[in-house]
Amino acid sequence: MSDAREEVGSRNSRRILARTGTATIGAAALVAAVVLAPAATAAKPNQQACLGKDIRAYAQAGAGFGSFVSLLADGGAGLEIQAHLAGFVPDSQIHNSCND
Repeated sequence: MSDAREEVGSRNSRRILARTGTATIGAAALVAAVVLAPAATAAKPNQQACLGKDIRAYAQAGAGFGSFVSLLADGGAGLEIQAHLAGFVPDSQIHNSCND
């Protein structure tokens, strides 16, 4: 009986050792992937508060502000605001300080 117990104990020890080795290799690979990962890059930020400055200027201009609001309502405000912030709206349409 003791030989059977020793064999079972030996198998369990090998399993534990194999699992520990696999876990160690996995942890080392994860650490290497994090350490060796390239640094994140970001796009150049737009002008600080450019949208607010432009909306204030449109409102002060008077009649032009109404057409701007109509443009937002017809085309979807989200897409228009994103285009404005990205500087894609040319100054020939409306002044855009985000593309300065």
